[in-house]
Amino acid sequence: MRRLAIATALILTALPAYAQKDAGADVDCASADIDIAITGCTMLIQTAHQTKQMLAYAYNNRAWAYHRKGDDNAGLRDVDMALILAPNNAAVIETRAEINEKLGKRDAAIADYRAALKLDPKMTQASDGLKRLNATP
Repeated sequence: MRRLAIATALILTALPAYAQKDAGADVDCASADIDIAITGCTMLIQTAHQTKQMLAYAYNNRAWAYHRKGDDNAGLRDVDMALILAPNNAAVIETRAEINEKLGKRDAAIADYRAALKLDPKMTQASDGLKRLNATP
């Protein structure tokens, strides 16, 4: 949840004021309710003229919501799309690591956790993931 709050704050500060108003009026892509988050992120993705940054945010948040819902294959598709849009985003890489870990893709998860830590050495979620997998940073 903390990750979503930070990502939301970063994205919204980068958006023009009119886009913040429009995005926030009908859309809740960071909702704690999984189905509302999926619907809200889908609405953002389908909205014309989104920035790459906003699309990456929406795909990553929807990936996380799918992960929380137990649909990790859908989550993996979305996080891969987010990484095409934002390949050097530690939070997106860490999302993929957690999904890969859940899918039993240990080596891929370890590689992603390490990549996330390389970009953000203080990311506790990535460090914790490596510890769960008994891997060194």
